Order: sequence, then C-alpha cells, then structure tokens
Amino acid sequence: MGNTEKKLTEAMEALNEGSYQNSFDMFKPLAEHGDPKAQFYLGFLYRIGQAFKQDYQQAYHWYLLSAKQGYAEAQYKVGLMNYKGQVVDQDYQKAFKWYSLAAEQGHINAQHNLGCMYYHNEGIPQDFQKAFKWYSLAAEQGDLKAQFSLGVMYDNGQGVTQDYQKAFKWISLPAEKGDAKAQFFLGCMYEDGQGVT
Repeated sequence: MGNTEKKLTEAMEALNEGSYQNSFDMFKPLAEHGDPKAQFYLGFLYRIGQAFKQDYQQAYHWYLLSAKQGYAEAQYKVGLMNYKGQVVDQDYQKAFKWYSLAAEQGHINAQHNLGCMYYHNEGIPQDFQKAFKWYSLAAEQGDLKAQFSLGVMYDNGQGVTQDYQKAFKWISLPAEKGDAKAQFFLGCMYEDGQGVT
C-alpha cells in the first residue's frame, strides 16, 4: 500500500469513528496535493460542518476539484448542488452534465436523478426512453425510487410497451420495503386487477 493510500485509509478510519477534526487534518494535505478522494471527503466535511463551521462554498469548491478528476461521488454531488441551486445558481444543464458523468460510471443516485430529469423535462427535452434506460440501471442496482418510477413507466406505457405484470413486479419491490407510495399504487393495481395473477 502506497503512502497516500495508507494516509487515505487512516483518514477514512478517523471519519468512520466520528473523529472529524482528525480526519479533516489528514484529508486536507492530501486534497491540496490533488488526490480526488481526499478532495471529495474534504468537501464532505465542509458540508456537514461537524469539526468546524459548515461551509457550502468550500464543500462545492472541493467537490468540483474532485469531480473534474472523474471521482463519481463528487460528480454526483456537484450535479446535485447545481440541480438544487446550493451555493451556485440553479442550473439544470450543469446538473445534467455532472449527473451524466457519474451515471456513466454506475453511480446509482446519479442514474436515478438523470432518469428524473429526462422524465420531467428538467433542463433537457423530455425523453421517456432515456428516462426508462436510466431508471432501469438504477433499479437493477436496488434503488427503491427508481424501481417505483420504472414500475410507473411500465404501468403507463411510457418509453416502453405497457406491461402491468412488469409494473407490478417493479412496484412490489419498494412496497415490500415499506414505501407508502408504492404500497398505495400496488393496492390500486390489486383493486383494478392489473398485473396480478
């Protein structure tokens, strides 16, 4: 294990133990020397503000440095901050750019959010087939919100041929985990006899 990896491991251990100041002190020099993982976690520490005053500007700064180096979790966070307008002006095109980069690397939340952007026509043209693609990728990784959205798309025939049995299958997954919206939707499917055998 290289020296940087060893220091990252020690910083992660300190963070996981709740020793925020120690982890900050270990991440900071690594981040300043350009390590993308350390940059991400330094941004995280600024965002949560446990060892010092919360600072979203600094969080965004370090997330962005990490994201530009291809660190998927940082790309997702930069996308999220642009989507919500935290620290920066709300910018759906920038959110889309960063979500896309993270989603291409398999980031589950970025895949779900990209599906939402395509579905709801947020900053990009509405495209149910692309929404279906991204929801599918996130759903297959176990994202409950994506599973529900995928089920709804099957139920409505949006971006895919209408299929009540597949809708039932996908909506059942979050319903079984206690998702109230999915449980209600499933109840309606039972009442209407859609997708149930």
